[in-house]
Amino acid sequence: MADFNLEDIEEMSVDLELEDGTTLSCEVLYIFEWDGDDYAVLTPVDETIEEIYFFGIEIENKGGEPDITLLQIEDEEVLEALADAFDEMLDEEELEEEMDEEDAKWDEFIHKKLDE
Repeated sequence: MADFNLEDIEEMSVDLELEDGTTLSCEVLYIFEWDGDDYAVLTPVDETIEEIYFFGIEIENKGGEPDITLLQIEDEEVLEALADAFDEMLDEEELEEEMDEEDAKWDEFIHKKLDE
């Protein structure tokens, strides 16, 4: 991962220029490392468009400010592998959230019993 906190660039807005010349406003949904490289998952700000886009990230530190470049990924196999890795991360986060909820319920139960 880069030398600075990539969470700082999550939730940024990015305007993508499409092949037809139009612009699509997206937000950075997620940043992750896969196979030694950094990637961004973008989703359109317009919630009626249910798409996600994967881009490589190239980061240069210029005078204390990061210069971030999105790199288009042409290789379909890499895109499929990134989609699979992203799905696995989401599944793991969902499982962690469920376990946290169960732990919270258990803690609440214990505290309730101890207060009786």
